[in-house]
Amino acid sequence: MQYKLFSFILAVALTAIFLCSVSVQAENDKGTEITSRDMTFKGRDNLVVFSGDVYVRRPDFELWSDKLYVYLKSGAGMEETAPEAGEDDNIEKIVAQGKVRIQGDGREGRSGLLTYFPDTEVVELEQDPRLIEGRNTVEGEKIVLNLKDNTSRVYGSEEKRVRVIFHSDGDEQ
Repeated sequence: MQYKLFSFILAVALTAIFLCSVSVQAENDKGTEITSRDMTFKGRDNLVVFSGDVYVRRPDFELWSDKLYVYLKSGAGMEETAPEAGEDDNIEKIVAQGKVRIQGDGREGRSGLLTYFPDTEVVELEQDPRLIEGRNTVEGEKIVLNLKDNTSRVYGSEEKRVRVIFHSDGDEQ
């Protein structure tokens, strides 16, 4: 039973693996499509902001949020012009905010705030984060996934304890 629970937690941690490919530029033929009501490029702030019913679609996942912030590294020479396609190395972090939902490969993540750091491949889910795979869920105050090391940690607090709901294969629906 403990082995199954441990395996489930690892499998749920893999839910965020598809997050590492969130970017403005695609790595495959089908590309990345981002739709929103508005998009603003702030060259002096090294920031691209998508707002209003943001939807990101890739072949491997979909993401919904109220806003999506793409922070570009300072000194990337983008004060006056937008980044060229294919310059993923210029992304410092990506932040999805407000009713964040990401799904792919039968897994889903939900939170109020998702932050992804491409250089370290760390994903942080905050504001009522929950990872869901089938009928199994993991939730807490904050969930941190290190995609590079394939490790995860779920933080609890006095107000919100870590909670794991696990259904074995033999459980009735």
